[in-house]
Amino acid sequence: MIHGRRLPAGWARAALVLVVSVIAVALVFPGVSRAEDITITNVFDSEDIINVLRDISAQTGINILAEPSVQGWITLELMDVPLEQALDMIVAPLGYTWVRVGDYYIVGSPDVTNPAYPMFTKTEVATLKYVNADAAAKLLSDFFKPNVKVSAADNKIVITGTQAVIDRVKADLAMIDKPSAQVVLEALVVEVTADAGRSLKSDWRYEGSGGQDDPTLPASGFIDFVSGVWSGKLNLVGGLNHVLGAIKYLVDSGKAEIHATPKLMAMDGQTAEIFLGREKYVTVSTSTSETTTTTRLESIKTGISLKFTPRITDTGEIILKVEPEVSDAIEVTNGLPVVNRRKVSTTVMIRDGETLVIGGLQLKSEYESKSKFPILGDFPVLGLLFTNTKKAQVDTETIIFITPRIVYPGK
Repeated sequence: MIHGRRLPAGWARAALVLVVSVIAVALVFPGVSRAEDITITNVFDSEDIINVLRDISAQTGINILAEPSVQGWITLELMDVPLEQALDMIVAPLGYTWVRVGDYYIVGSPDVTNPAYPMFTKTEVATLKYVNADAAAKLLSDFFKPNVKVSAADNKIVITGTQAVIDRVKADLAMIDKPSAQVVLEALVVEVTADAGRSLKSDWRYEGSGGQDDPTLPASGFIDFVSGVWSGKLNLVGGLNHVLGAIKYLVDSGKAEIHATPKLMAMDGQTAEIFLGREKYVTVSTSTSETTTTTRLESIKTGISLKFTPRITDTGEIILKVEPEVSDAIEVTNGLPVVNRRKVSTTVMIRDGETLVIGGLQLKSEYESKSKFPILGDFPVLGLLFTNTKKAQVDTETIIFITPRIVYPGK
């Protein structure tokens, strides 16, 4: 039989007080509860934010630390508000944020100059599918520019900031990164002689301002198509196929030459360019002093260049900026070719599938040919009597037919 020892007097009362105290602490500081389950009920009237955080910490039994820069005044009424939502309501108006570390919270500034900045921020990567990353970054609000960096090589944007900043930037990028329509440009570049141009004029008509067909074409250049299209008064009667039939006849008869039929595509608002021709390098010597001469290679391009920038309107029309250029080397001076360039730049509004015609790229070329009698024509001085030299001038005009077509995403 085991006999227990007598406990000192008053021990039972002390034990009862201890048990009651432990229960009271558990009720007031329910630290064992999950933070997600804790709600806050309190009223703050022009209270220092440090005191507010201290009160919430005492009410919940969860440590809430504030870095030294945190300051400000809070007026707020909370009624059964979840702890983390309450923290958002307290710190956000003052530009602060919070982060949970284990079983406690830290409140501070997400400013890059704050030594604790890495603790309050994270980094995520957004990969763009349709829009250039550089262009997308420029469209973001200036407020977020310090938070983003562009990786042009793989078309990604790296975002560093609070979770709220990251979510906002990603949402903005999602609105920007949408597949856009594209424009396919079909072009036909034709060079015709002056007399062929006149015969071609008689085979074309355009609509006058009164809606009647007018057989008389404008006299400026080959046809003043640009102003006609701009005013919406010019259409090719019979369509492009009718015109191509006339051009084919001129090509077959040697009075016209088709230089190129390029076809290229550009995204809405982007510039596309094509060059068809040749690039020749010539040696250029420059005297830098009486005894020193430097030599360098100079590139000269001749041929056909076509640059265009489309902008699709909400009504399905196309605002088209076109810059065609036709160039050729016409003669040689001091061993260097002289390049003749014909260039025009215009912006017009045109409907999908319509054809814009640009004319007026005129060129006057002079040619010299010599013929002589065999042997006799080779004698000095006397040979001039048996040599015939002819000079001829050829007037030509380059005409460019441009047909844009819209290609919508998924089609």
